[in-house]
Amino acid sequence: MPYPRNTYFNPSGRYKQTWSLVPQVRTVSVSGHKTKSLYSDLSPAIPIFYILMFLAISFDVYLGFSILAKSGVSIALIVGSVLADLLLAIAPFLIESYLFKDWNHVVLENQIFQKELECKTMKNEETVEEFQVRRSIILEGDLRKFSAYKRNGKILRSVLIIGIFAIAFWKIYTFLKVIPPGINIFSLVNGKIVIIFSLLCAIFHLLGSEKAVAHLSFYFVKGPEFKKYNRTNIGQKPEYQPNEVEYKGKYADKTSGNTRIVNRDGKTYLEYIHIVQDDEIQELINAQTDENAKRGVAIKCKETQII
Repeated sequence: MPYPRNTYFNPSGRYKQTWSLVPQVRTVSVSGHKTKSLYSDLSPAIPIFYILMFLAISFDVYLGFSILAKSGVSIALIVGSVLADLLLAIAPFLIESYLFKDWNHVVLENQIFQKELECKTMKNEETVEEFQVRRSIILEGDLRKFSAYKRNGKILRSVLIIGIFAIAFWKIYTFLKVIPPGINIFSLVNGKIVIIFSLLCAIFHLLGSEKAVAHLSFYFVKGPEFKKYNRTNIGQKPEYQPNEVEYKGKYADKTSGNTRIVNRDGKTYLEYIHIVQDDEIQELINAQTDENAKRGVAIKCKETQII
């Protein structure tokens, strides 16, 4: 649990940024569209990611200092390869957190999800012609931009994966260079260890390191921020923040956690305390019987999350 919901904690932008990149348990789906959670409970698999990262580092260190160093490989090159492996594995998290925040792959997926739903849903008092114009603007503007960011992120990740496996094959090649000519690397115990550990190191880094470091970063942000809040929290429930839902549909009143859909004075409102979480979004969606209303709830909730 990122924090107890009944404390009415108001996460900072940095808190939400790191939270969004940690593996989570939920997806949000509506009208055939699905997206990852931005803010929900953390994945129970997180300890496994830590284990994979530590195994990858351990294999790298053992391989470097117990085999390659004894075979005459420079200690500087060995240390450099260990650090390079780790850096390349966690580079996507570092880039999305600090360098190019617009490339946050989870936020991008949610933005694309929101905009695709907007392309299917008319607003109140909007004519068909106005809807078609708005839809065209979304398709040619935001959706194209977000898709380009997502594509750039995938290209970057592919390059980093190639880099990690290039280091793995460099270790194997380096060992091949120091064994006597004519000896098959597979006939040597150390040769088999070099091949297996090099490949396992690359695979384990790719499967676990980015996710483990993302959670570690979130832990260091969460701890001080939540402790500070607890010192100043007076336990009073804040007022709901109203946000009118301007999309057509027959909306059913529903409350989930600190978020609710209410019909009042002929209008529909999304009302929430500080932040909308993804399990709340799915419950609000599921409570609607009208398909337009389902999409309208999803759009408004995601719009509120992403701002």
